[in-house]
Amino acid sequence: MTPKPEAIAPLLAGIPQRQRELDVTQLHKVALEKILGLSEETIRAGSNVRYLREATEALQQVGSGNADVAFLIKPVTLEQMKDISLNLEVMPQKSTDFYPKLLSGLAMYTLD
Repeated sequence: MTPKPEAIAPLLAGIPQRQRELDVTQLHKVALEKILGLSEETIRAGSNVRYLREATEALQQVGSGNADVAFLIKPVTLEQMKDISLNLEVMPQKSTDFYPKLLSGLAMYTLD
């Protein structure tokens, strides 16, 4: 599915333009919250939503009846992440799940 920008624009009001272009933002705000009626708190709690790295696993979950639906989205590009972070915006939940994980971890903060 590819949403028409003019159709989802009202649903993404109040969200910075750079983040509106992310598939994960559109999935959360349009499909999960507006269409399926899941609250942001419910999504964060993970009681109705699971995040999987592999498309085949998501399809197996639906095929076996362990999930009702699977949404496959494009990952955030490095350019998108760079644009958002350099404008001091926060990335949406689950948009920066990278694999393999760095052994040392990674944390960045703006220091004033």
